[in-house]
Amino acid sequence: MKKIYDSIQDLDETLSDLHSALTEDSIRSTKGLVGFDGFVDTFIRMRNPASMEEFGPKVAAAAGIAASYSVKHQGDKFGGNGPLFAAALHDLFHGKADVSYIGALGKDQVDPIFADALEGKTSKIFTLAPPAHSDCLEFSDGKIMLGDFDACDEITLDRLLEVMGQEEIDSQLRSCDFISAVNWGKLPYVGDIWSYLASRSAELSRTPKEILFFMDLAEFEHRDSADVQKLQDRLGAITRQCTTLLSFNLKEAWQMGDRVGGDFKGKKDPESVCALAALLREHLDVDKIIIHPNSGAACATAEQSIYVPGPHCKEPLISTGAGDNFGAGCLAAALHGIDDIGMILLGNATSGYFVRSGRTPSFPQLLEFLDTWAQGTLPERL
Repeated sequence: MKKIYDSIQDLDETLSDLHSALTEDSIRSTKGLVGFDGFVDTFIRMRNPASMEEFGPKVAAAAGIAASYSVKHQGDKFGGNGPLFAAALHDLFHGKADVSYIGALGKDQVDPIFADALEGKTSKIFTLAPPAHSDCLEFSDGKIMLGDFDACDEITLDRLLEVMGQEEIDSQLRSCDFISAVNWGKLPYVGDIWSYLASRSAELSRTPKEILFFMDLAEFEHRDSADVQKLQDRLGAITRQCTTLLSFNLKEAWQMGDRVGGDFKGKKDPESVCALAALLREHLDVDKIIIHPNSGAACATAEQSIYVPGPHCKEPLISTGAGDNFGAGCLAAALHGIDDIGMILLGNATSGYFVRSGRTPSFPQLLEFLDTWAQGTLPERL
């Protein structure tokens, strides 16, 4: 079954359900693991040209000579999909999320930029390696990430076991509600960690499908076919033990679609995005496939595929972290037992709030945002 929702006004029943599920008294506390990257991001806002659409031809025309463009340096911030996801999850739950973070946050101790950012938002931090670095060129219609990924090679299963120890790992797995494993694309050896956590939870007698396992591959264009096939091969075992959600942005979904015989590149309309989600669900052994273009998001399961619109922002205040906020919103909904329509709507709204404000909303703020959107009075800035 396929269902395309054209507007927020088509989702009155879902909005009512979200209000019931996310009242102050009904918000559930949760506990889990998030990993496994870590980046220091230098933010650069492009002024002239301000859009990627303008920038691309100018760069191409300057090939073989030189070019200079006006920018605004906005400083360094903590980054990486994992740290941003962990912070967003904490803020959504307004402190009711007990999050342990595992990743590349410092060579032997947590770097100050991460210590400051994650203080009070994580219960424990285990750092496996120094952070990688990205220069984030932010445009009015997207972003370009320029990354130095050398430190990512140090994120390995052996290093995880060395830093955490078996007793701590087992303690975490015995009590966690979820595992959020993001940025496979930049971490060449992290797949072994994903498989280990799922298999070890089974050895510890966790009930099959009890743990939610959220996965986001992030940009993986540079990973070769053998890497992608190895990832596909390991998904089945993870899904047998955990309830799996695999999330893509639209470009990543196009790339994976190419690998499984689809022809969707360049297609952004809701029908195509929904069909692509269904195709990926047929070829990837996970419970749910999620695709989130800028204008909305799709989810496909064995039973259905749906598309839910998003609160599009013409000129985002910030775009880096929007996908992580989307994912945190989806996981938060899943942890509350909210259905797929509500899950995608909550993810869209969390991201929409973030790009307008630079902040992750709490659940009460998110419900107010949804109501404002439904009334047609949503502003470009919050």
